Amino acid sequence: MNALSKLIAVEAKLFLREPVSLFFVFALPLGLMLVFGLPQRGASGADAGQHGELTFLPALALALTIGMLALFTLPMALGIYRERRVLRRLATTPVNPALLLVAQVVVNLVMGVAGAVVTAIGVRFLLDQPAPANVPAFVLAFLLGVACLFAVGLLIAALAPSARAAQSIGPALFFPLLFLAGAWLPRDQMPTVLARIGDYSPLGATVDTLAAAWAGDSPAWPQLLALAVTAVVGSVLATRFFRWE
Repeated sequence: MNALSKLIAVEAKLFLREPVSLFFVFALPLGLMLVFGLPQRGASGADAGQHGELTFLPALALALTIGMLALFTLPMALGIYRERRVLRRLATTPVNPALLLVAQVVVNLVMGVAGAVVTAIGVRFLLDQPAPANVPAFVLAFLLGVACLFAVGLLIAALAPSARAAQSIGPALFFPLLFLAGAWLPRDQMPTVLARIGDYSPLGATVDTLAAAWAGDSPAWPQLLALAVTAVVGSVLATRFFRWE
């Protein structure tokens, strides 16, 4: 077993020991869908379209999972490692400290995929709705959403001076993004400028592209492009400003 696989195994064990993180990945999305989706169980027609409640809810639940992993878990873990000088100590060993960042991203990505699978199964059997109809587009939208939000999370980890700061910056960014995604107020009821910003925000674009693929439609290419551009820009900036100690 090489150094990276060992680090991934250790990080996975640490993640699984955190009940709060597991709640974010598995319990919260299912709870959200059951609370708001059970009254519409078995609905069809308009409710099942791209903008229907039974496609918007699972898309929002998935975006919620990815967003919490990216903006809560990832920056806080890396901030703690920097504060405790774990990264600096790794630099004195044959293990490259950058491998710890890779291991963190891999573990959070795997957990996000697991959360997506559980959500899809919950939609199918608990809400009596079909699984994503356009699977290739759904996978593309999911991966771009993960890349975009994880890049933002890594940028927070790079810029935050401490773990406490990362713990504050993540939620301070997450909840406005959740609002722009239409979690509390549908975007068609927002002012035009605000709704347009929401369409291309990280969570808004992720929700829309996932919902479109779930309903069997093709996601809007401008939104996919916005996710890809944000992922590239965020990754470049995170690499530029990341501090090991």
